[in-house]
Amino acid sequence: MNKAHWHIPITIVFLFLGILLSLQFQAQTRFASDLALQKTETLIAMVRGLSDKRQKLALEILDLGNQLRSQMESTQDEKKLLESISQQMEKLNIVNGTTDLKGSGLTITLEEYGTVFYTDLLKIVNELWNAGAEAIAINEHRITSHTTLSYTEYNFDEEVQPFFEEDYMMFITMNHEKLDYPITIKALGDSNNLEKGLTLPGGIMDDLALSNVYPELEKKKKLTIPALHSPSTYFFLNEYTPEKSNP
Repeated sequence: MNKAHWHIPITIVFLFLGILLSLQFQAQTRFASDLALQKTETLIAMVRGLSDKRQKLALEILDLGNQLRSQMESTQDEKKLLESISQQMEKLNIVNGTTDLKGSGLTITLEEYGTVFYTDLLKIVNELWNAGAEAIAINEHRITSHTTLSYTEYNFDEEVQPFFEEDYMMFITMNHEKLDYPITIKALGDSNNLEKGLTLPGGIMDDLALSNVYPELEKKKKLTIPALHSPSTYFFLNEYTPEKSNP
């Protein structure tokens, strides 16, 4: 018999032998893993191990919950901070006059009759602030902390001078620009309070009446106070750094 013919039977035998060994190993593994067949000491050790893992997972869940709560509180704090900053920016825009404002209020109109001084306008504006005005404008020019009210003299030349009895006239100026009549003052706020603030006995209205000046007060449901035409520009100093001298 040829030896080459033995290869096939031997291969088949080893193949079946490998399959049997594999099946026996799997059966022993399942047998060993069956809890009912485990020793008491082994089961106790497994329970302790599972209990420790459970406690560690519970602590980890608690820690993650605390981190999540902390992150949510931090997010809420950031939102509150942003809202606060936004409100402060709105207030600053109102104070600096960089934004238009609309609402109800009061208008005061001064015609070119009688004698009106720039100090009279200052008194009216201050009374309006004291009465709760939120914003004020004179002839569509916004009043801010940088606003100046004053007066100036206008000298006439020889050609114009004969038409006037005096050599000069006085003009009320706002931010160094002439205020033309009629002078209209707008104030946003409670119109009743603003009117009461101006018409107190012995107040600014009575003082103006002594000079035959009778401003017209009118309550308005809709008023617009414009923003500054030319917002203030701030220039900041830089720290002086001496130049390096060449040796």
